[in-house]
Amino acid sequence: MAQNTENRLDASMQQEVSVDEDVLALRAPLVLVRRNDQGEWIFEGPGESPRPTVRTVLGAVVNAWPHVSALAELEPGSAAVWSWDSHGWTSEFECTCGECEQPVATDLDRRTWPGELDPEDLVSVEETALSGQEVLTNILYTSGRIAMLGPGEQHRTSDQLASVAMANVIRRWPHTMRALCSVRSGYLLRWNAESLNWHEYEAV
Repeated sequence: MAQNTENRLDASMQQEVSVDEDVLALRAPLVLVRRNDQGEWIFEGPGESPRPTVRTVLGAVVNAWPHVSALAELEPGSAAVWSWDSHGWTSEFECTCGECEQPVATDLDRRTWPGELDPEDLVSVEETALSGQEVLTNILYTSGRIAMLGPGEQHRTSDQLASVAMANVIRRWPHTMRALCSVRSGYLLRWNAESLNWHEYEAV
């Protein structure tokens, strides 16, 4: 995986971290982030913890899953869960009333699927972005099809792209759900790593 120079998190991008094997293999979405009492980062998919993990560096994770950059305030000993409903991270907390429900890390399902999108629609995805070698930076909608691209020119050859079902694109990059709902034909959405949101531009 390539490394991102952006560092919003309270750690060196060279720090070793643990990543769920299923997340790293793109079999599960990254929906749970924990920090142990020593401050080590653990990135996981849905299911019971602990899960089998692989060691990599924090910069590689930030590069492959940009939505983790929003966790700059996650402190050692705490955890955050991705909410498909609110489209963002929610923190675990200590309940004092005995009636609170802790957030649970889950996979994308029909209940949380946006009605504007067809989960089986095919999306053209740049293979280097899909694998995490490049950061996903652009969502382009032209000629009736959506393309998910890394940095650089908007045009790609067919051998640089893979066809991926819409549902799996969103599982791969949870922070793209609302962007994919709003992208307009003839326009480009570009990820802003500083403000952590998508900006719209007319495609050229």
